[in-house]
Amino acid sequence: MNSSTKIAISIFLGFLVVAAAVYLGLSKLSLKSKGIIEKQTSQKEEVISPSATSPMNSPSPTLTPTNTPTPTPAEITWTKSDILQALVQKTGIPEDKITFSISKEIKEKDKVLLRGGVSEKGAMGGAMFFAVVDKDGVKVTYAGNGVPLCSEVNPYGYPKSWADYCVDENGNTVKR
Repeated sequence: MNSSTKIAISIFLGFLVVAAAVYLGLSKLSLKSKGIIEKQTSQKEEVISPSATSPMNSPSPTLTPTNTPTPTPAEITWTKSDILQALVQKTGIPEDKITFSISKEIKEKDKVLLRGGVSEKGAMGGAMFFAVVDKDGVKVTYAGNGVPLCSEVNPYGYPKSWADYCVDENGNTVKR
């Protein structure tokens, strides 16, 4: 292999490494902006003491940690059993005959939004469902195949990509 071929291969491999790094960095940034990846920190916040506002010829300011802990929201958790019970309540399908899967999960500060499918064992088809998990537990707000009621989707903040239309209180289909 001559030296010009080695150089060309090296440049090509370098390009691939840079392209992969850029792609992965942008993918992670995109996920963060959509709220799918949450940033968690455990550092204490520091504040500047009152002496920091003194004139320039005074000693440099001293940083001191605050005595008040920063409140963090309780972690929202759920189990498959919680989802199962909420689906049984919403659909009326008996617990021993229901099957479901979760296809999307969006974690937000004070809630988790879930989208999935539900069906009765042995049935030919199934339905889609939306659920919200918050401090009050799991609530399935919509389960069906058609256009959901606006009251089943709008108050909970489900993405418009999950249901871009809904039926309003007058029975009209409207864009969300």
